Amino acid sequence: MAEIEMTTESTVYVTYIRSTPQKVWAALTSSEFTTQFFFGHSVESDWKTGSPWLLRKPDGAVNVKGVIRESDPPRKLAISWNLVGPKELQDLPESIVTYELEMVGDDVVRLTMTEAHPTPIPANLLEGGRRGWPMILCGLKSLLETGKPLNIPKPQPPKEK
Repeated sequence: MAEIEMTTESTVYVTYIRSTPQKVWAALTSSEFTTQFFFGHSVESDWKTGSPWLLRKPDGAVNVKGVIRESDPPRKLAISWNLVGPKELQDLPESIVTYELEMVGDDVVRLTMTEAHPTPIPANLLEGGRRGWPMILCGLKSLLETGKPLNIPKPQPPKEK
């Protein structure tokens, strides 16, 4: 049996959005927006450091849960990320997702998203986030800049060989 490669490698994405930090923050922390760019998922929290947060699927089932690690509106939000489903991924160690917002010029926000893995995970599992995060963040950018979400299908797991 082949040995599973483990990694603590982070995934980092940077995008530039013609908006304000306040509007980007609101889009990241409000279900009114997340349901439009995060594959129909809604978010729940008071967004204060130490508070719990949830990411719910369109059917209402909890998909991800965690704790607000750092909340500095509208500059930085760091959250722990614990998958609740599917069953084969429930025992993964916690990861940390951080959003950093910074003004660049007069009307552009640089959004940096980092998915960090303090505890090693199987390297092949990074693929899901690496396929999903660009769609999510491009959807956020499109929604804020045009008022319309992108109409792209949710990424599917790779097929077994």
